[in-house]
Amino acid sequence: MTQASAEITDAADGRVILRALVSLGGRQLGIDQTWVAAPEVPPPLECERRDNTSLVGHSFTDHADVRLVGQQPGDRHVRYWSRLSGTLASTGPGLTALADLLPSGMRVSLDAGFRGSSLDNTVRIAGEADSEWVLLDIESDAVHNAVGQGIVRIFAESGELLATGNQSFAITRITGPLGSLAE
Repeated sequence: MTQASAEITDAADGRVILRALVSLGGRQLGIDQTWVAAPEVPPPLECERRDNTSLVGHSFTDHADVRLVGQQPGDRHVRYWSRLSGTLASTGPGLTALADLLPSGMRVSLDAGFRGSSLDNTVRIAGEADSEWVLLDIESDAVHNAVGQGIVRIFAESGELLATGNQSFAITRITGPLGSLAE
């Protein structure tokens, strides 16, 4: 196993702009297990497609096919089916990008649109499977002092756990009712 880090600094003043940490590799010890199971939900094509949420159409998620899995405003658990080109959604980069839908799930839990920025996020790869669609099971944990936090589990269509993650993010302003394009 290897642990690595990288930093991007501002050339003018040396200030750190981005810091990333990663652990790579592993060992085959014959003890792999998964204790968490995918929730039972309708298949992706039976679920309503989520509208774009960015004002300018430049959001990563505007290029993903995201389907709503029957949650209601105020629900703590929010579930999305999502796919990217080919089986990109089930790759490390795809899982990392899609885990960033956690704040979108928090919008449903809060029943309000908001703007904000990520404070920290961690994605842990838990399995491997080629899957066109992945199921995101988002749990909103709390909002305190305008900081939201929650967890996400991501499953292949076959039900295999692919990744887990958590994130905290600063909520800078409430933009209006849930579903407004100003989210």
